Amino acid sequence: MTLTEILATTRTMLDDTAKPYLWPDEELVVCLNDRLNAMCAETLCITDSITPQICHITLTKGTASYALDSRVIAIKRAVLQSTGTPLFKTTQDSLLRWYGLWQNFEGTPAYYMLDVQSGYITLHPAPAGSDTLNLIVYRFPLNEMSTSVPYAEPEIPRRYNRTLINGILALAYEKSGSDTLQQGSAKTYRELWQKGLDECRRDALINGSASYSLNDLMGVV
Repeated sequence: MTLTEILATTRTMLDDTAKPYLWPDEELVVCLNDRLNAMCAETLCITDSITPQICHITLTKGTASYALDSRVIAIKRAVLQSTGTPLFKTTQDSLLRWYGLWQNFEGTPAYYMLDVQSGYITLHPAPAGSDTLNLIVYRFPLNEMSTSVPYAEPEIPRRYNRTLINGILALAYEKSGSDTLQQGSAKTYRELWQKGLDECRRDALINGSASYSLNDLMGVV
């Protein structure tokens, strides 16, 4: 659904199709972006491995920490381009227990941390040379929806558009005003929104599980 279609559907369900609108387009778009971000954060429904400014980090000799794009929610996988080797996620406390002054090491990174500096990924050991770190991430939408781009579509899978509209309605019915505030309707759509998020999470579990294990293919050693 395009933004125009989402707004039209939402207005029909709000019974707000005659101008002047009780909920201006700009207000509904604010609600839409809020619910989009909430859906991404709660269900991790957008996965990205190809957007350069988000998924590819240029590594420099001796530099351990690198800023993550603000749209990154979580890292699913981190791989060195030079070796194709995935890095293991760890914590500062673990490295302190095993390596002591871990900050003094240089070499081929084998671990990454997210708790050293907020908004950064930190590698151990620090790279001994130039390289590229390729990420698979869960993220927020690349761009917010805007009335200036009426035919844009949300990045989420289309089957979640109904959940998205339920979320918009839940927020819209909480707007103060004798003609807009409807606590009963807000509660109903809030419950439908939460039910939709649960379905998104279930889809993620199903899609993220394998029907066989590596042991089934290779034998148990």
